[in-house]
Formats: sequence, structure tokens, C-alpha cells
Amino acid sequence: DFFNQLNEKLSRKEKKMKRALVILMLALLPLVALAQKDIRETQSQITYEIPLNGPQGAIQQKNYDKVKVESIVAQIRDAKTRGDVQRSEQLQNELEITTGNISEKSSGNNDGFQVNNEVLNQNIPAGDYNLTIINGTDANWSVATSTDRVTGRIYVVSTKFASGVSDTVKVFTSSNNGISWVLVNRISYGSAVHFNNDEIDVEAMNNGTTSYVYIVAGFNFSSVNYSAIYRLNSSGSEFYSTNLYTASASTSFINPRLTSDNSKYTSLSYLYIILTQDTLLAGNLHQLRTKFAIITAPYTAAPTVTYRNFFSNNSYFWIATSVADTTKMYNDIAFSDSASFDKIVTVSNYYKYSVTNLYLTYSNDYGATTPTYCPSITDANVNYKPRFASTGLDVGGFQYMVITYVRKFSATDWDPYYQRTTNNGVTWTGGYVDASTDTTTYADVIAIPRIPNTFRFAYSTISNNSDGKAYVRAYNGALIGTRLLLNQTPSSINYTPVRAGYRLANTDSCFTVVQGLPSSVGIYAYSGCSGTLTGTGTNETPVSFKLSQNYPNPFNPVTKIAYELPKSGLVTLRVYDILGKEVATLVNEVKNAGSYSVDFNASNFTSGVYFYKIETNGFSDIKKMMLIK
Repeated sequence: DFFNQLNEKLSRKEKKMKRALVILMLALLPLVALAQKDIRETQSQITYEIPLNGPQGAIQQKNYDKVKVESIVAQIRDAKTRGDVQRSEQLQNELEITTGNISEKSSGNNDGFQVNNEVLNQNIPAGDYNLTIINGTDANWSVATSTDRVTGRIYVVSTKFASGVSDTVKVFTSSNNGISWVLVNRISYGSAVHFNNDEIDVEAMNNGTTSYVYIVAGFNFSSVNYSAIYRLNSSGSEFYSTNLYTASASTSFINPRLTSDNSKYTSLSYLYIILTQDTLLAGNLHQLRTKFAIITAPYTAAPTVTYRNFFSNNSYFWIATSVADTTKMYNDIAFSDSASFDKIVTVSNYYKYSVTNLYLTYSNDYGATTPTYCPSITDANVNYKPRFASTGLDVGGFQYMVITYVRKFSATDWDPYYQRTTNNGVTWTGGYVDASTDTTTYADVIAIPRIPNTFRFAYSTISNNSDGKAYVRAYNGALIGTRLLLNQTPSSINYTPVRAGYRLANTDSCFTVVQGLPSSVGIYAYSGCSGTLTGTGTNETPVSFKLSQNYPNPFNPVTKIAYELPKSGLVTLRVYDILGKEVATLVNEVKNAGSYSVDFNASNFTSGVYFYKIETNGFSDIKKMMLIK
């Protein structure tokens, strides 16, 4: 009996221990779940007021006549739509006076630096359909790319390392979707200037007749960090440059980024620039602040740079004061159209600081006054180098924008992450571009202009400290395509490994540049994201016939007409005058399924109303456009 009672007691105790263990496991389940990635896209938390725990301190803004500013801005938008350059400049001068901003015209002396540029126009041997190696023997600090949406011309710009002498900027261009290239210009300094890692950005622009590329770059000379801006045309013959702001031993201007509204306007586009001012304080502490500039006449011989820093502390908005030397501030900028105003949006983050949110600004007046509102996107994870892209044209009252960045999940697991909005930034949703366990070193995104909700991601990863791999993913209508490996040669893990671009191809519009190894030598230009390059890819074939409204409209003298074909067939696209007389045939040939666009140049036509009509596979549609000279 004694042993029976003992066994019964032990049995009861064992049952209690089992129940306790089950309870403990249930309690730990949420912690286990937290250690797993949630790969679902989720609604992001937005703070629409300046966060109390953010980097921003108290700020005083200048006084201005708000009603007058709104009136001037509305008139500027009207002048830009009509292509009235003279009226736009008059209004911008009036806006400067009203708000108290300061314009600085390029003096051409680059603050004492001797800038040299050589027009080269050297042909680069073509590769195959997918890959061409550009400057295969050069080591580069950084690389960037941009595409002229009017002509499809692609630009690639690199900062070439040179030992003991000045580094150089090399400008390459391709007119056949990245298959063959021309080295059009080489920019250098008379002094021992060295460009900084990943401090280069480019923006292709077209005024309807000439293709240009703007370049911003950060460089170091005698331990002082400068930022400069350059502009060239497609042949390299028209050159302009100037430094941005005035740097010193205690004040650096770094991490410049730029964008334009050329996706909406052609003959009267604006260029927008954002960069970081890093001021050295006592005790080796730093003050980091955003700086904003605008060029309202980017096609003139010597453009005026207008610095718009509206606050009493001489910043555009976001500031972090008294931070350690290890803290880095990164920014990016995008243009977003809306139904009633042009919107300039910026994003900033602070790497190796106590705050990890993404900090935004929205301006409805070209950055002339206090940003309309300054929300932050909550992110508890450490993040690095946000990159911003917008499709740039209003679609039914909404606008699509995407931010991508490298986001920490664990000590060895960093991921390319995104935030996207379909309503011009009212709400944001976040998700993984790639949720693998590799360590992502760099992430980039670009939008395909005027095609709603269409973006291209590019990113690089390393695993077990090995050399990197580069990937591209298409993003169409909120659907992320297959992860596609680009490089057979490992990419650099020390400098800018990969940058996203696009090409004006019908169904395979990816374009990506990758820096190669060893020692970051060479730039690899990949055209496409399907076919022989990767074996599989995404298909962007339209689901229905569509004729889009021409843009810009009204126009002078060039406008773009886009159309979509869900299947192949004979396509005719003709232009008629107000009396119904055919005046031009833009397309008259068999086309494969896909998305297309064609330019209508009305240089030889008189002002007035015209109609364009598409006919294919039993489908027809007519739309009206207006030429104003």
C-alpha cells in the first residue's frame, strides 16, 4: 500500500509538472513568434505631428503672407503647364521676395576649384543582349543611373578612383537600351579631389528637343567635404558645374540626392536637390540637418540655384543636434503630382542614433515655406539609406510612391524592406522586398514614369562574409515578381554595389548597374529581367486595350501618347485636325502585345485642338489634345 500511495503521489506530481511545462510553453509562444519574420505586407503606423521622441527640436519659422504665397504657387503651376518660362521666373522671383528665401546664381568658379571636362565620345564595345561591361578596368567609388523618359536614352555615371591625383567623374550613355555605350565626358579637378563612397546621384531630363543629365556628387579636398552639381547634354558638349553651398573644416555638405518633375513637365521642368549639412560642434559632437535647393530653369546655360531653408536655424526641416560622430543622416527626394498642386516629398533617417523612424516632409509650394506636414513612419528596427521613387504623374487623383531601405532583423540578417503609398502619402504599408536570411548591403528602387504603381527594386547581399550577389525584382500593381540573380561576377560589398534603373522596353523594362570585383573594378550593365539573363521573369503584358491621354496636355511642341495591347496585331495611330483631316500617322505596323508610347512633334503645326485615334484588332478609341504655342 505504501508503494502504491507513493506511485500515485509521484504520478500526480508528474502531471502537475507537465501542466506547468505546457503553460510555460504557451507563455513563450509569442516570444518565439516575435523571432520569426512576418512576411505579410502590413499597414504602417504614421505620426502626423512632430514626434516628441524624434530628432526634431523646437523650431521657429519666418513670417510670411500665406494667402499671397498660395496664389503665387497656383500661378506658377499654371505657367509650368503652359510652358511659359518667362512668367514662371517672374513668379519665382516674387515668391522669393514674399518668403525671404535667398537665390544664389552659379558664378562658374566652383568656389575656387578648377573643374575640367573632356568631351570624349568614345565607343564602348557592345556586349550581348543582357550584359555589357562598362569601364572594365576602373575601380569606382560609386555609380548611378537614370533614363530619359522621352527618348529612352540611359545614362550611367561613375566616380573613378585615382591614386595620388584627382578622381574623375565618367559619364556614359546608351541609346539602345543598354546594349552599347558611349563615354561622352570625363570630369576632373585640378586639385587632389577624392569622391566619397556612394555620394552620387543622377537625373535625366529632356526639354522636348535635347536630352540632359544632371549629376550631384560629394567629394573631399584637404579634409573638407563638398557637394557639387554638374550638367551635360547627351553629347557632352554643354557643360555646367558649381558647388552646392560653401563648405569648411567645420561644416560638411554630404550625401546629395536629386530629382525633377520632368515626368510631368517637359519644356518647363524644375530640378530639386536635398543633402545633409554636418556641422562640427564642441566635444566632437555634430549637428545634422537637411538642406534643400531648387533649379527652376535647368536648361539655361548657367542655371540659378535657389536655396530654400525657411527656418530660423537655416535648415529645410529635420535636424538632429549634439549627436555622435558615428551618427549618419541620409535623405532622398521625390516629386509627386496631385490633382491641384505639385508635391515635393523628402525622406530622412538617422543611422546609429537612438531613433529609427523614417522622417518625411511634404511641400505644396516647391519648398518655399514650411513643409505642409512632416509625418514619420514608425519602424522599431534599425534602418539604413532610404531610397525614394515616385511615378510622378497624377492617376485619378492618387499618386504611387515607394521607399526602400536596408532594415536590420538580427546581427547577421539585414533585409531590403519597402514602404509604399497609393494615395500620395496619406497612408503607407510596409513589407519585405526579400525576406531571406542573407545580409543585405544595399537596396535601391526606381519608378517607371507615368505607369501607375510600377517600380523596380535592386539590392545586393552577402552570406558568411563572402563577396556579394546582386538581384532585381519587378514590382507591378502591388505584385512583386520573382527574385532574379543578376551577376555572375560578385558585386562590391564595400562601395555602392547595385543601382536600379529602367529601359523603355515593351515587356522587360529592367535595367541595373552593378559594381564588380576584384577591388570594385568595372561596372556591369544588365538590360532586362527575364530571358537568357535569368531564365524566368515577370510578364507585364496588359490585360486590355487602352489609349492613354497624351502628356503633357496642352503641349508645345512635343507630347507623348501611350497605348497598351493585350495581343499582337496591326496598329494604326493617326492624328486629325479640328476639321477631321488626317495630319499625321504615328504608327502603322504590326505590334506585339505590350505597352508602347510614341512622341508627336507638332513643331510644324499651328496652335489648336487636335484628335488622335487608335485602331487595332477591332478596338478603336479617340482622344483630344491641345497644342499651344
